[in-house]
Amino acid sequence: MERFTLAQAAAWTHGEAKGEAALTAVTTDSRQIPPEALFLPIKGERFDAHDFIGKAIENGAAAVMSHRENEEYPVPALYVENTSQALLDLAGGYRTMCGGKVVGVTGSVGKTTTKELLYAVLSQGFRAQKTEGNLNNEIGLPLTLMRMTRDTEVLVAEMGMNHFGELSRMTAAARPNLAVITNIGTSHIEFLGSREGICKAKLEILEGLQEGGTAVLCGDEPLLWDKRGSLGCKVVTYGIGNSACDLIAHLHSDGTFDIVNNGLAAAHLPVGEKFTAKLSIPGKHNVLNALAAAAVGLLLGETPELIAQGLVSYQASGMRQNIYEQDGYQIYADCYNASPDAMEATLSVLGGMAGDGRRFAVLGSMLELGDYAEEGHRRAGRAAAQYADALYAYGPDAAAMVAGAREKGMEHAYAFDDQTALVAALREDAKKGDALLFKGSRGMRMERALAMFLGEEVEA
Repeated sequence: MERFTLAQAAAWTHGEAKGEAALTAVTTDSRQIPPEALFLPIKGERFDAHDFIGKAIENGAAAVMSHRENEEYPVPALYVENTSQALLDLAGGYRTMCGGKVVGVTGSVGKTTTKELLYAVLSQGFRAQKTEGNLNNEIGLPLTLMRMTRDTEVLVAEMGMNHFGELSRMTAAARPNLAVITNIGTSHIEFLGSREGICKAKLEILEGLQEGGTAVLCGDEPLLWDKRGSLGCKVVTYGIGNSACDLIAHLHSDGTFDIVNNGLAAAHLPVGEKFTAKLSIPGKHNVLNALAAAAVGLLLGETPELIAQGLVSYQASGMRQNIYEQDGYQIYADCYNASPDAMEATLSVLGGMAGDGRRFAVLGSMLELGDYAEEGHRRAGRAAAQYADALYAYGPDAAAMVAGAREKGMEHAYAFDDQTALVAALREDAKKGDALLFKGSRGMRMERALAMFLGEEVEA
């Protein structure tokens, strides 16, 4: 992080500084205070970190921020109206001071993979940074922006949301030069009402787009395609099924795909020309994510060679899209999150696995679907019947998944409300050479079921 002063922070946040301080860190954790740090307490629904300002000072905070106007502190202080908004304002001012470009990424499905592919591509030709982990909300995004330095040429900033207004506030801080929207699914439909509502919320990312900035949209998504001419900014589209997009992909049976410039103004890939690329992760949906990364790379002046090199270099790990072999089974671990759209895409990958073995869909319930929960889980069950040989469903909506699978004729579909019982039944049924997909919403902890199935130690 670059050094800034408390006076600069006051200007960025429209606050009042009492005292002077030079700062090189911002933290919201009173337990871990780096040198020359500003402690910024956030008030949540169940707690108020202002109560820990004293502890932060004991631990070495050089200055504190506060919206308790009547409190005084033994270190320099910045008084603001609301520390949550001030965190965003602080990050916005800092981002402007550092310069560099920002690529914002949002979408119902695939935004994290797209972020990682963007970073893999852009780091080939630029000094690049990215959102780490899941720091993609109104606290994580500003902290990510404040990891920039004056040497940062491009930052890939993931932006998640589940309510109207959240992206508006984040994009005002990030001021992206390019904004990618991967798709419009049904995630968070409980709070946003409909896919049209979700689309409206995702398009908020364009409100902070810098003058002359570009929206990069998935043209295979009708809700985005239909709005491309009314967004008030330059728009670039990408797709597989929609041949009218600016950048399209032709898939080959060997796993490679051609990226074809169908109308994008790019210095290193004239319209009508193409190049071949490959991914180390499976799935047609990931080719769409790769197209988004390729479009941004071309818009920023990267060569096809660097883009192809970046795409193939990305390796999934941990709980996201991780395919590996263990104990004679093919394991597909994708336990970080889930929605009906993501379930269908992931199940389609399972459909191409196993060879002569069977394919098991071990699926946890999907959260935040509201009134769409019943149909969303039936839809996942129908997809399981299409791509898998057996369904083991877990969680409060497991019965709806099983019902959807049986609608499509799947006989081996079972619902469980206990992971231990699920794993015991799965061990009886699955044999060496079979392929098993473990997927569900984060709250379902499907990685725990996977660990139990493999005989690994699990937390209670």
